[in-house]
This record gives sequence, C-alpha cells and structure tokens, in this order.
Amino acid sequence: MLTRAVSGSLTLMHVVESSSDNRSNSQDVLMWELKQREARQYMDQVLERITRLNVPVNLQIEEGRAAEQILGFMRQNPVDYVILASHGTHGLAEWSLSSTAAKIIGRTHSSFMGIPATPSYQNAELEPRIRRILVPLDDSLSSQTSLPIAIRIARHQGAELVLAHAIECPGFRHSAGLAHADRAVLDAAISILESAARDYIEQIAEPLRKEDLKVSVVVRSGSNPLALISEVIASMNIDFIAMSAHGSSGSEEYPLARTSAHLTAHTPVPLLVVQDLEREQISNALRKRRYDRAPLRNSRSTADDTS
Repeated sequence: MLTRAVSGSLTLMHVVESSSDNRSNSQDVLMWELKQREARQYMDQVLERITRLNVPVNLQIEEGRAAEQILGFMRQNPVDYVILASHGTHGLAEWSLSSTAAKIIGRTHSSFMGIPATPSYQNAELEPRIRRILVPLDDSLSSQTSLPIAIRIARHQGAELVLAHAIECPGFRHSAGLAHADRAVLDAAISILESAARDYIEQIAEPLRKEDLKVSVVVRSGSNPLALISEVIASMNIDFIAMSAHGSSGSEEYPLARTSAHLTAHTPVPLLVVQDLEREQISNALRKRRYDRAPLRNSRSTADDTS
C-alpha cells in the first residue's frame, strides 16, 4: 500500500541470526550455506506471494544480529520508510515491542511504519482495504508533515481522513482554592481555544473536500492527545494512523515526541510516523545519547534485484 502510494520500490530484508562471526572451520561454512539456502527459499516464497501486486521488489539477505544489520543497511542505502512488525520470530510477549523493533525505531533516521503483530494482522490480506485514516494535528507546521502521505494513501484507498485535535485543560482548574470567577475565565478561554482549533482544522480540511476527499474533523476539549486518539480509534473504527514525529510540544532533543513515542509502542492499528526533523538533527539528538556514534557490526550479505 505504501509503496504504491509513493510510487516507490520495496526491499524485503531477512536477517539470518548468528551468535558468532567465526566461520574459520568447515562446519561453520556449511552452516552458513545451509542457513543461506533456507533463507533464500523463505524469501522466494514471500516474493511469490506478492508478485501479483505488481510493485518493484528487491530481496536482501544478511547474516548477523537483526537490528544491527537492518540499521547498517539503512545507513548505506537511501531508505525513506522502514516497515516492521511489533514482534517477530518469538511472537507476542509481555513487552509492547520486540527488542529488534525497539532498537531500530530508537536509532533510525527514517520515517517508519509499525504493524501490531496480532492475529488479525498476521492473517490479513496482502493489501487490506483502509477505510479511515486518523491524522492527529495541533497548531504547528511540524504536525502537518504526515498530511501529504496520508492524503496519497487516502486517494489510493478511497479512504476517509479524520483530522483530530485535543485541547488539554490547564492544571488546577478544579482546585478548591480557585475562585469561581477565575474558573469561569478558564472555561471561557477553553471555549475560545476549541472554537479557534476547529476553525484552524477546518481550513485544512475544506480544500481537501473540494478535491473529492472525504474528511472529518474531531476537536475535543478536556482531553489529552493520547486519550483522544484512543477514543477516536474505538468510536470511528480507525484502520490506520498517520502522524508526525513531533508537534508543537516536540523538541529536537528527541527523535520522537511523547505522543508518537507512546503510540509507537502501544498502537492497536498500523501506525505511520513521518519524521519532520532533518537527518542531521536526528543525528545530533542520538549523539547526545551516545547512540549515533555506536559502531554497527559488519555484515555478510547477498542481494538480488527482482522486478
């Protein structure tokens, strides 16, 4: 779906896990060849399943530790989006993300899509129908970074866009020490903000409606972004979320803001996070946490370009 929407190509990558880089003896070489053969057979089966979708596909097989090899490949190749499931070989566990997914998301410079590894998605069709796409927005341009790709997906899928914004109430609004008159002022201010937010989001929605896109606007006061997103997902049967990595409360100090980071680990539906920072900004943020300078192990790989 994403490949079609961006008119791009898809790289299917599989990492043959290994606990040692030592292949000095014949047994290690034989094991390497057997694993490579099994991996190639597996990848050929996957490729056969998706050939009817008519998208350009490349196969990439690596050996080593999955997160290291995937990140290494992404550093050496222009990758716009990385798509990964929340869990892999070991299945669902008490952790919201597998260690591999968490490592990749925590160090990638690219936008990414996370798919919950629940039975409903494991057994889904190869190109499922998307009916409603949720796009959380605030008053910043950064939050609109995900809009272009969300619009392209909506057009391709014939889906409805749901633009949502939450207005959080100030603290101590219900404090017993707050005078009635002051509380009335706060209530009036929240009402003004809700009206202004609705007008702002409608200004974004109206041109899209004129282009024959179905667009709904949801503005709620007294709710935080995560609570509103959960409410909208449940009440409007959202199939897909597209959001920016940062909004007005975001910072270049972190590759992901609080809301996008939380949803990445806990989203109940497929989530596309579009990075609004430049690669150098992300590198600076990771470098401050000593992540971006950490070396990745070299890989031994085979590549096959198949259209």
